[in-house]
Amino acid sequence: MANIRIEKNELLLEAGLEDIETIVKEAVKNIDQYKEEIAVIYDKMPKFEYKYFCFYAYSTYRLLEKALNFSCDEVGHFRLVAPEPFYYAFFGIISTLYHEHCEK
Repeated sequence: MANIRIEKNELLLEAGLEDIETIVKEAVKNIDQYKEEIAVIYDKMPKFEYKYFCFYAYSTYRLLEKALNFSCDEVGHFRLVAPEPFYYAFFGIISTLYHEHCEK
């Protein structure tokens, strides 16, 4: 499970590949709630070489917040710290969800 901590007025979300399953389950369970967010991530994330994507700048953090049980309310933003394969696996899931539920 992801590790969440606040350090120097910044929320750090440390996630691993094992967290992908939790994110997928939340997205599929509430796909209508996340369609717009998924579409934005699908469109913008590759432009940031995946691992430099800023979820908060594009208001695409609700899925991660809900799935990994954290809130940005206290500090207003978060920084995702994850191994490089996490970002590519995450984008693969986003791409699949986009093509199955959003591009229609």
